[in-house]
Amino acid sequence: MSIDDTTLQNVLTSGSDLSQASLATKILVSRLRVDVASQPADLATALSELKTFIAKYPFAQQDLRAL
Repeated sequence: MSIDDTTLQNVLTSGSDLSQASLATKILVSRLRVDVASQPADLATALSELKTFIAKYPFAQQDLRAL
């Protein structure tokens, strides 16, 4: 089951704790959060990049579900 867009948007716009996520997920989500914070109009691009990452690396979906 995939994670819905609203949940992923919340991951990108919140300061939820990433300490339990894998290093790769932490790095990507942290970078995307900075991007979205500085350019809110880029949320759709960041969301697309996060979805691509999740599709390529299934462990990321588990990481994000735990947030």
